[in-house]
Amino acid sequence: MSPSTKSAENPFPTLPLVVVGGGAVGLVAALAARRQGLPVVVIEAEPEDRVRPGSRATYLFKETLDLLEVVAPTVPASLVELSGPWNVISSTWAGKEVYRREFPPSVPGAFGVSVSQKDQEQVYLKCCHDEGVLFRWGAGVEKATTDSEGVDLSLTDGTSIRASYVIGADGARSAVRSSLGITLDGTRSSSYFVIVDVADNESDLVNRERTFHYRHPAVGGRNVLVVPFGGGWRLDLECFPGEDVTQWQNEPELSRWIAAVGDPSFPERVQWVSTYRFNRSVATSYTDPNARVLLAGEACHLFPPFGGGRGLNSGIADAIFSVEAIAAALAHPEDATRIIRDVANERRQAGLKNRDAASNALARMEAATPWRKVQQRVAAVLAPRSDRIGRWFDRGPMGPSEPVSPRSRF
Repeated sequence: MSPSTKSAENPFPTLPLVVVGGGAVGLVAALAARRQGLPVVVIEAEPEDRVRPGSRATYLFKETLDLLEVVAPTVPASLVELSGPWNVISSTWAGKEVYRREFPPSVPGAFGVSVSQKDQEQVYLKCCHDEGVLFRWGAGVEKATTDSEGVDLSLTDGTSIRASYVIGADGARSAVRSSLGITLDGTRSSSYFVIVDVADNESDLVNRERTFHYRHPAVGGRNVLVVPFGGGWRLDLECFPGEDVTQWQNEPELSRWIAAVGDPSFPERVQWVSTYRFNRSVATSYTDPNARVLLAGEACHLFPPFGGGRGLNSGIADAIFSVEAIAAALAHPEDATRIIRDVANERRQAGLKNRDAASNALARMEAATPWRKVQQRVAAVLAPRSDRIGRWFDRGPMGPSEPVSPRSRF
């Protein structure tokens, strides 16, 4: 059956671009497409009025805001308005503060924004509606197949759609990736993390401090991150390998430990509790053999919240640069395959670098080897006496912080 016949049977004509996935990465891809002057349809399995649980990704770098400003100039200001800036960063060792850094007042958004992914998505969605993006809600992808001229998507509502190019931004369980036979290559941590969202109150608005607790005595020597974001606080507790995590996510232990490591009023303001494992995975390819699909976000890489907040930041870069490449491929069909493969390779190399950075963050945070244990303990002793060592100690769970361009970083 020819592509033209397939197109005639579909309820929608062949489109230059379809985005699969209506989360943050997919919505940004749609905005980037509209900036390029491309018509775009976003396909999302869930309904538009879905309730997205939890804060999930909560920090966007300044480099990411700069990328967003190019494709959606009104978005960064809206995110800054919702952000909860940090005044202080600190680290403790066995319950004792060993490093503290206070920041002078700065222009909001100068270093990035701290906003829940749920709130980010509302900003992106509003902008998509303003830009005339079309949506197919409640229609997930069952199967994606490609040929030399385009992509056929079979949807869960019984319909199908044909596109010249597809961006698969449908998350960690990506149906697009699975249909194409692309796998994720990587590892998961042996330990689980318990994640808790706590709502803000008025007193929290004054003292917004990001703290990493190494070996906190209140949780039996486990590691804990406490970080504010716009409208709330996020706590991540690292459990020991192989232990039953249910005690830490259920009452009465939940209230006891979050009050001990955070604020006594935290238990009254819990909004969400979940668990996760530290994923470090990258897709074996970011495109199909016909160079008609590009994967973006968690469809092609899974990174932990530790290691520098690389998941959503890299996903936004995936989306924007993928759309840029698709626009170039549509404009230069004679060179389209090379253009798509080049961006797929570039994004995958960035994914591998981010995976390595996340792995390094985990190694420094857990200190599972004798050498790492000694290194961590010596740094904790010297941190109060040396700002350089204190910064190294504090940055450990956050990953490398060297300034690089968004293309090479994400």
